[in-house]
Amino acid sequence: MEQANWVKRLKQYLLVALIFLLQFIFADKCRLFGVAPNFAFTFVLTVSFLREQKYSFLSALILGILLDAVSGRLFGPYTLLFMTVAFCIREFYHSAFSENFLIEAFYGLITCFITSVCFAFFISLFRGEFFTLISRTAWMEFFYNFVIFLVMLFIQKKCKKKRRSVFRL
Repeated sequence: MEQANWVKRLKQYLLVALIFLLQFIFADKCRLFGVAPNFAFTFVLTVSFLREQKYSFLSALILGILLDAVSGRLFGPYTLLFMTVAFCIREFYHSAFSENFLIEAFYGLITCFITSVCFAFFISLFRGEFFTLISRTAWMEFFYNFVIFLVMLFIQKKCKKKRRSVFRL
């Protein structure tokens, strides 16, 4: 039993490493209207809904620190926002709802919007032009991240249903 738990944890952290590599290498090539998706954010959001609390917090912490380290900007915004997202989803969503796709999508919509506005605010602290950032990039980033989140959430839900199936061999 101990070995199975160890293998499960290893797979989970390898997935976090894969998401970071996907963000670091592939996200820039997926630009749409000059905005790159944030696969790490959408992963943290999805994991916060569907996995245990410890894994969601550790994923948020690891991905936040890694993205802060490679971003070349002020250290801490990614870590702070990812940890806040993981905490808020755990506290507010799981205390009121459970296993409801529409509510999860609604919470994801709100979280993507707030995160895009917060990143625009963090960037505007150094560059200024908050409203220009909102009008040019934040709305597109919000939409892009929300669509990726819905895809990840749908895939995770399907995988979770397959694991629960009575007919699984």
